[in-house]
Amino acid sequence: MRGNLKVDRRIKDKVVGMSEADLLLVSDPGFEGSSLLFNIASSYSDKVVWLAYEPPTMIESILSSYNFKGELRIISSKQYRNYNLVNIMNLNEVSISISKAGENLDDFALLFTGIPELLLIHGLEKTYLFLLNTIWKIHSQGGAVFGLITKGTQSLRDELMIRRLFPYNMRLQKKLTEAGWERNVILETPIEDIVDEVFPVGHIGYKIRIPDEFTKSIVRVIRQ
Repeated sequence: MRGNLKVDRRIKDKVVGMSEADLLLVSDPGFEGSSLLFNIASSYSDKVVWLAYEPPTMIESILSSYNFKGELRIISSKQYRNYNLVNIMNLNEVSISISKAGENLDDFALLFTGIPELLLIHGLEKTYLFLLNTIWKIHSQGGAVFGLITKGTQSLRDELMIRRLFPYNMRLQKKLTEAGWERNVILETPIEDIVDEVFPVGHIGYKIRIPDEFTKSIVRVIRQ
């Protein structure tokens, strides 16, 4: 990628006509958004590249709760075990780290949960162009992007503009009731074979429980 973050024409030419099959989840704060998105991304492919900014303890808890047996490559701004360390102050370095992590992988899922951090550091314009380039690059490898932004960590304008990059949008909401936390996933984009727009979700530890048919339908439409 060029230093000024303009779209690389070679990347654009390679993906003309390809399906723009990507998903963005807007989540209330908490582990639930990251866990739900990992659930969907790992159902899409057993090869996952995770650009993560969560605390390593949260990441490890999510991974162990799903007993994931596929190939996982984690890129993080926090040094931990076998994570690939990246300086998020440099978008070119982040792009290179994603390319290296995706080497020799096809039909893989890029799980991107650090969009709010990039917006905070780099602003909307640079983050938007960076994501646009990244999505095209992942498509050129036959993969799909699963993005996460956290409600309240960016302006509504920034949220709406980032959402325009993703054809499928969902929202995870939490509400504290007398019985405890109530969690619901709301589909903001129609998904084939899914009639309901609101789905209650539960959890066991860090594992999100949601109907299998819900996840299968989302994976199916992204693969089209």
